[in-house]
Amino acid sequence: MEEPDKIVAQHNALINARFSFLPLQMRLFLALLARIEFEDADFKEHFVPVSELVFDRRGGSAYEQVDEMCEKLTQFTLYIEDLEEGTRRRRKKPNYQYLPLMSKAEYRGDLGGVLAIFNPLIMPYLLQLRQSGNFTTAALAQLRKLKSPYSLRIYWLLKEYADFGRRTMSVDQLRFVLNIAEHEYPRFSSLKSRVLDKAQDELAGTDLPFTFELERESQVVKRIKFLLHLTEGATKKTLATEDGASSDNTSDWGFSLQQVGVSKRSITQIARQLETGEYDLGYVDFVLTRIQRQHSLGKVKKLAGAIYKALIEKYLLEEYLGSRKQAEPKKKLLLAPVAEPEIAFSMSAVREIYDNPGPFLKSRRQEETFAQHVEQVYLADGFVAELRAGEEWLVKK
Repeated sequence: MEEPDKIVAQHNALINARFSFLPLQMRLFLALLARIEFEDADFKEHFVPVSELVFDRRGGSAYEQVDEMCEKLTQFTLYIEDLEEGTRRRRKKPNYQYLPLMSKAEYRGDLGGVLAIFNPLIMPYLLQLRQSGNFTTAALAQLRKLKSPYSLRIYWLLKEYADFGRRTMSVDQLRFVLNIAEHEYPRFSSLKSRVLDKAQDELAGTDLPFTFELERESQVVKRIKFLLHLTEGATKKTLATEDGASSDNTSDWGFSLQQVGVSKRSITQIARQLETGEYDLGYVDFVLTRIQRQHSLGKVKKLAGAIYKALIEKYLLEEYLGSRKQAEPKKKLLLAPVAEPEIAFSMSAVREIYDNPGPFLKSRRQEETFAQHVEQVYLADGFVAELRAGEEWLVKK
């Protein structure tokens, strides 16, 4: 019997892989996901009754649909990032590969259900995730509220960024992840009504409701900014304690650190520093934001190690405290919110990202010069160009 508060998890590379489910396939995937435990080292064959897949069974057609679904699911593939061997971290320059999702999906009429097992090749994306980090969790009860496969995929995409409160994706990127071909919903208005609006309606009944803003270039929608409106308890996480039991009162900051790969032992050390007042939770958030951004630019290779070092050695603390001091007078006199710290990228790092886009951005790069890219992505967002030590930087304060 499934736990009523079951927590399931996926590697972030799987969340951002390219694939699309049909409704029956989605339900079987969730059913198998629900049967995985965090401690599992291998996939197991599971039996899933038809009642868990088909809610309106009339006549024999429902069973025929399940049988047909199983046949097609054995040929189902994911277009997914190849992870670093050993660490299972996402590569700086991702290499995509096709992987079959299932080893077996067999409808058994005599048993009244499906016998299925995941393909061992996708173990790194679903098993032993606490050891590798870089994963996202969700409550199964919330996922089962969703009827549309697109809504399920969007839920996971937004859940990955729940701690940040928003996620911006280009239209090309969203089409890539959801496996929506160019001839499907060729007009953005169709994509909006059939995918975005529907997902917004369905997620409104979960712990992750959202709104979105459309960013246009020459009247053409290029990017979608998802704004997350987390309900109470939406960011409450569950961590495993040293003896394997779950702890529901573990703080969100601790889980955020574990999600990026910081070990439980290291988190305990950081907790001691917080308890003794060496810094406050604001510094933890400051470090997470800063190091993750540097990692996305390729300036930091080992994300978890860099975050741990910045917290334990406190080498960013002076900068963090300085940013707070600058913001305090404004807060006292004008009741303004605390200003965010400076964000800066070297032009060489921005150029490297531009020259090495992901597969969903390649078509856009062909028609966009580097200067246009800088103007549209950075300068339009409030960055300014500055010369520092003979090198050009993009800075936002």
